[in-house]
Amino acid sequence: MLKLIHKIYRADKVTIDIINALTAKLTSSENKINDLYKQIFLNYATWYLDLKENEMAITKRSDNITERRNIIKTRLLGVGTATKAMLEGTVNSVDGITIEVGFRDMTVLITFIHAETNKHITLAVNTLKEIIPYHLDLFYTYDHILWEEVKKVKWTDVKKYTWGNINDSVKGTLEKGLSPEF
Repeated sequence: MLKLIHKIYRADKVTIDIINALTAKLTSSENKINDLYKQIFLNYATWYLDLKENEMAITKRSDNITERRNIIKTRLLGVGTATKAMLEGTVNSVDGITIEVGFRDMTVLITFIHAETNKHITLAVNTLKEIIPYHLDLFYTYDHILWEEVKKVKWTDVKKYTWGNINDSVKGTLEKGLSPEF
């Protein structure tokens, strides 16, 4: 700003102090405007998440910003007719999860292709329960297991099972092993 005024005033101490004060205020205002602009986009929002959760009647369950963004994102996307494209788009918008949706005899078939943690699965299941009409049943298929879960199992516990029994057991633990945080 100092370069914008006449050179006679550039050496004046009062003028320099006024310009420095104005520069500081303008920089502060610019930072606030930029922060406000960032809050519009859910992927960058921080303090706006509180307002959005209150607006959508979502109970804040975690301080993790990524989890909170995922919950809000699925709630925003999960509005309208429960079509295959809408269900897949809504749940697949969550970082760390990929599903495929199918329909058979009034049942929605959800196949988890990829899930990083049980928290992601819990968010997906809870979102699907909110979106899908009550007259349809939900059936989940989860064909893989996380290495952290495998490390917890002892050989003596699984020695009595066949591969078929273990496969059925792993598929059955989806509902029981969900994270209580969501």
